[in-house]
Amino acid sequence: MRKSKVLAKLRAGKVARICATGSPIAFFPAVAARFGYDGIWNDGEHRVWNPRDIETAIGRHHAADIDCVWRSVTKEKNGLYRLLEDGASGLMIPHVATADEARALVSAIKFPPLGDRGFCGGGRDADYWIGKPADYTDQANHETFLTVQIETPQALENAEAIAAVPGVDILFIGPGDMSLRLGCTPGVHDPVMLDVQKKVAAAAKKHGKAWGRPVGSAADAKTIIDLGAQFVVLGSEFGGIHDHLAACAAEFDQLLGEGQSTVADRDGKAY
Repeated sequence: MRKSKVLAKLRAGKVARICATGSPIAFFPAVAARFGYDGIWNDGEHRVWNPRDIETAIGRHHAADIDCVWRSVTKEKNGLYRLLEDGASGLMIPHVATADEARALVSAIKFPPLGDRGFCGGGRDADYWIGKPADYTDQANHETFLTVQIETPQALENAEAIAAVPGVDILFIGPGDMSLRLGCTPGVHDPVMLDVQKKVAAAAKKHGKAWGRPVGSAADAKTIIDLGAQFVVLGSEFGGIHDHLAACAAEFDQLLGEGQSTVADRDGKAY
């Protein structure tokens, strides 16, 4: 069974480098691995993925030897552990607000005695049975991880109880949803969001779990790392393409003498 690079970093007390994508870009895992990332957060919550595209995408992560962290569109038990059978290293579950929800997720994706995951052994994670190790279920429990998203005031209130659940590995703040509900900005330095980060950090530290959130700059990453974050998302295909095309559009404007790009005309922003 493939060893998780993210878990190796977390267990060594280091910071796991994570980037993100919501699109089935064939070369993305290879490029991310080349630049030293440990894992890729794949968004299946807000983006539609064909099941066969998911299987193929996870296979490309294996070929590049980089962790696939899948944010699932479902909390249904069979649908979750099928992602692990396809070879996902970790699952990220949105909107986990209570310890009971966290326990149900652990039950769904961990084999006994920790959980109640269904056994197959015929998937990529067990080398399609022909390479299945004798201790496959123990290895599966040890080399896969559960990330629960803290995205609401209720989840924040229950953060310590959620962190205390055996089998929960990472608490991940969803700054967009959280800020929408708290009436603040998602920025790491917003006083309200900073308080959220400190509360989650304290809960994670108390129970020996990792925590993190997405950030947009090295300065923001330093802020949360200084608070103890180990699961840090910096970089995405959306941001990279957006910024690159915006810069190229500005170069076209200068080259052709056409003023501000049509991007500014569409959304009122000049890049």
